[in-house]
Amino acid sequence: MDETKSGRFIVVVAAVSGSALGNARKDLRQQLRAGQRSLHFTKESNSSRRAVLKIIADLPIEVTVYRVIGKLGSHDSRELCIRALAHDAVTAQPRRIVLERDDSLQVHDERWLYEELGPGNRRDTEYQHLNRHNDPMLWVPDAVAWCIQKGRPWLDEVSDLIVRTVELP
Repeated sequence: MDETKSGRFIVVVAAVSGSALGNARKDLRQQLRAGQRSLHFTKESNSSRRAVLKIIADLPIEVTVYRVIGKLGSHDSRELCIRALAHDAVTAQPRRIVLERDDSLQVHDERWLYEELGPGNRRDTEYQHLNRHNDPMLWVPDAVAWCIQKGRPWLDEVSDLIVRTVELP
């Protein structure tokens, strides 16, 4: 999961099956340049972005976008999105939800996930915050969020991955 606050507040969630994770992580890590620990789309060159997007397009990934259409602050917007994500997770039953670590937000995220997942689902769905360099799969929603925020032609690169957009008040 990653977010963008530029323009409308959106959260992008990339879902991938457990069996595809190992190869997906390996393919993404191969895009790192010498000395680089992680990819961050705002800091990449256009040629690097295109190479990463080609890899992402070939992965078995489904993306959901949570978009806040009202004019809320980023804290309230994030809460709406995290709660909607958790609500959807009750049905989808993912094994794990990974959010990019932001120490100032972690306690709130964990409370919202705990409240929304409910007692039975907390056992089935693990959630954790990781630094972006700990899991290359965090680079996928970052890339998709960047493309959405930039619009065309970048949005065209990821539009086939987006299976659902949820508009929140």
